[in-house]
Amino acid sequence: MIKLRRHMLGFILLAVLILGFNNEAWAHKERSDGYFSFINPQGEVFFQTALMVSLGDEFIAHDNRQYCVSKLDGDNAHCEYLGPASPAEMVRATFSGSESSAVSSAAARSSVIGIYHTHSDESYVPTEGTASIFGQGGIIKVGSAFKNALLKAGLKAVHDTTPHDPHDAMSYTRSRRTAAQLLKQGSVALFDIHRDAVPRELYVASVKGQDVTKLTLVIGRENPQVKANLNFAKQLKDLNDQENPGLIKGIFLTRGIFNQDLFDRAILIEVGTHENSRPAAERGISLFASTLPAAIGKQGLPAKTQSTGATQRTGSWSAVVWILLLVTVGGVIYLYLATGSWVELQAKVKHFATREFQELRGRNRDSDDTN
Repeated sequence: MIKLRRHMLGFILLAVLILGFNNEAWAHKERSDGYFSFINPQGEVFFQTALMVSLGDEFIAHDNRQYCVSKLDGDNAHCEYLGPASPAEMVRATFSGSESSAVSSAAARSSVIGIYHTHSDESYVPTEGTASIFGQGGIIKVGSAFKNALLKAGLKAVHDTTPHDPHDAMSYTRSRRTAAQLLKQGSVALFDIHRDAVPRELYVASVKGQDVTKLTLVIGRENPQVKANLNFAKQLKDLNDQENPGLIKGIFLTRGIFNQDLFDRAILIEVGTHENSRPAAERGISLFASTLPAAIGKQGLPAKTQSTGATQRTGSWSAVVWILLLVTVGGVIYLYLATGSWVELQAKVKHFATREFQELRGRNRDSDDTN
């Protein structure tokens, strides 16, 4: 029985170490040697990204057609068409100066938007002369432009410029603390601002007479909050499709978590690519910011979310449940291998439970006698 207990304790400790220190559980890698091309059933390229791509990843294109990666062939991700993407649960109306828009703006004025940068080195070659500046990349100035545009739109914003370099597999582990601190400051939406690494023309757009970069919204599909985060991304895309047509390139659902398990309105945004100019990226993110009052105001945010960060705790507990589930399943498999058969496993578990119950009764009886 002591040996069985040791087996169980050893497995739990091993699982905690793996989940706690293996960053693959929390984020996904990026390529430094090129990019992937998404190909539709007609053989046409409709999306490209430097983020790693896996089977089962999905992309909602600018026209709301949804695709799923069904085959990987080198740099090519062949996709099947899933049909039109389901609409967001709360469809937004256009800005019309109506009473509902005024209510939305009033509700949004007390909301705080959190902004940070997991890859704080990312830069724009035409402006900075390099694609990477350790700890002080041009992407931080894009975040500042985002904050200023939010303030101009009547929202509160906190821009955390903490560097999380080097740009490696542990970046999201380091930025997790920053994201958590922003939530403690009352953020009702959280944006991790990045830029992509694909050819310039893929992100070039003209919106409202301005030369801007397009934006891609990225959701980690292994994140327990994926459903809520995806719905928020769809709401943001809906609003920008109405107000800033052509600005949103699409929504990419990829492997990883990107710290989005912390909150149900957390989005990673790719603002242009390294070959775009930073001013174009700043103009793009500023147009995006102009739609946030309607998005936040129409959320119908409960008071407890604004004052106590209850949603953050919900996200954390969801992650804990997933970890416990993995530990439980892994424990059963481990004990099966250790005992050699299901019959022996059941016998040992039954014996273990019976003994624990008897010991508990004995302790309770001793306690009663003492009292």
